Amino acid sequence: MRPEFLRLNRLQRKVLLLILAIMVVPMLGAAMLASEWVSSGFEERLKHYIVDAAHVDRTWLRAYQNDAVMFGHVLADDPAFVARLKNGDPNPVHPAIAHMARELGISFIQVYNSDQTLLYSSRPVDMRTMWDRVQTEAVLKVTRDGHSQLAAVGITRVPRHGPPRYYLVMGSLLGQDFINELSHLTGLKTRLYYRDGPNYLDMFSKPGSLISLRRLPGDVMRRLQIDRKPYYSVKAEDADFRGQYTPIVDNDGQVEAIIFSGLKRAGFEEVVTNRLLLFSGISLLGVIFGALTGYLLSRLVVRPVEHLRDGVMQLAAQNFNATVPVTSDDEVGDLAKAFNAMAVSLREARDEQQQRFHRDKLAALGELSASLAHEIRNPIGVINSASALLEKSDLSSQKKAELLRMIREESVRVGNLVQDFLQLSRHRHPESLRIDPVAPLKHALAATLAGTSNVEVHERIGHRSARIMGDAGLLQQAWANILTNALQAMGDTGGELSLVTAVKDGQVILSVEDSGPGIPAEVMPRLFEPFFTTKERGTGLGLSLANTLVEVNGGRLLVLEPEKGGARFAMSFPVHA
Repeated sequence: MRPEFLRLNRLQRKVLLLILAIMVVPMLGAAMLASEWVSSGFEERLKHYIVDAAHVDRTWLRAYQNDAVMFGHVLADDPAFVARLKNGDPNPVHPAIAHMARELGISFIQVYNSDQTLLYSSRPVDMRTMWDRVQTEAVLKVTRDGHSQLAAVGITRVPRHGPPRYYLVMGSLLGQDFINELSHLTGLKTRLYYRDGPNYLDMFSKPGSLISLRRLPGDVMRRLQIDRKPYYSVKAEDADFRGQYTPIVDNDGQVEAIIFSGLKRAGFEEVVTNRLLLFSGISLLGVIFGALTGYLLSRLVVRPVEHLRDGVMQLAAQNFNATVPVTSDDEVGDLAKAFNAMAVSLREARDEQQQRFHRDKLAALGELSASLAHEIRNPIGVINSASALLEKSDLSSQKKAELLRMIREESVRVGNLVQDFLQLSRHRHPESLRIDPVAPLKHALAATLAGTSNVEVHERIGHRSARIMGDAGLLQQAWANILTNALQAMGDTGGELSLVTAVKDGQVILSVEDSGPGIPAEVMPRLFEPFFTTKERGTGLGLSLANTLVEVNGGRLLVLEPEKGGARFAMSFPVHA
């Protein structure tokens, strides 16, 4: 838990940061410039060191070739060696000569005739590319033990003057020994990547596994492969090294290998090139001094504001009884007085709003109760009258049956009215599933038109495979209310119903239009109002209930401009992907 003197509010932190910006930022800027100068200079010296050391790679490769050429000249001038060649000796290279070649780093010695046909090889090495007859040095692709490698070779003609009868080829395989020599010579980490199709693989660093050269941008690979120029990176080899990539070109002009020489990013070099570590010591004293000064000033300036902050937080939490102590006679004190006055005004306004809301709620409840009582009163009156008539003994059986039918019909009407009212007021939790939006409409249409033969239905289904999320049962009930109104509007003579579905702006729109007289303009504003109806025996809850059912399913119930003069209702739902 932090001590009390270390607890700062937001305003105190702002004052502290302002002081730090005024006092410390210039000091930090100077420290940053100094660290930038030192680190960039040291980084540049590291680059020169690595580039110069990597240049040794090519020099050492050329040294292999020069040694092979020089040693080849010695053998070509040796009469005993030439005599063995002329006599067709199957092993013209004396063991002492082979030992000297190994000491010079020469991996194999081969003899070819003037047609470049192999006559002798000190080791099982097959040439995959041949040298030009005029060349004395080359980098050739060879195969050894089933693996492709490169070899730096020197070519000597025998005899050295005049038409050659033989070619003496001495080569050094570019493998693990070559890498180790470069590492010891330069002091850098050296890796040799051989080309394998479009990739370059290191098969020597970890025996038995291949390391792929990766994470080099495309322009870098073009620089290495096409321009054949070295590339230096401060974050080479997955950002573990600073180093240079140097391409090795074979006799055909192809980049067959890439040598990497690098210095691991660790130790003293990383400390010196880290700008943050360099300038932190310079700026530490300034940061501490600025922080102490800012803290003291923030406590002195912000203390009077803390009480005001606490009062505002209480007011935001609906505590209108909150007050702020007036501790000074300055601008902050005036602000505290104004806050207290505002709290009193808000408290009075809150009380008045609560009273008004209570009155409005009672008025709305009374209006709704009056409407419901009015709708129930008529059928109850009919039931009472019919019941009174049934008490008379001189009624015929036909009259009694008529009165009983009236009682049943009015009872059903009252029951339906109460059920619709309960459905309108009950909170629904639809079971949303991914459904075809036209399915509830067709089910409701089939149920509504059962036993009806004078209604013709026209369909234009254009929503294709679009689906929505909704409760099919609730939507079918909503469509049933709308279709029932449509049949009642068309009357006993029947008519036409037009069903249209479409997708527009991410919404599935389903519309139904009847061929009835339409909806008068003066009725439109109250169309979805509960208990409002233009029918003689209507309850005024059908469209209100339909509107509620559509909304709880995430849709909208709309009244659209009719295409044929009737009433046109539509439901709109978001398309579910």
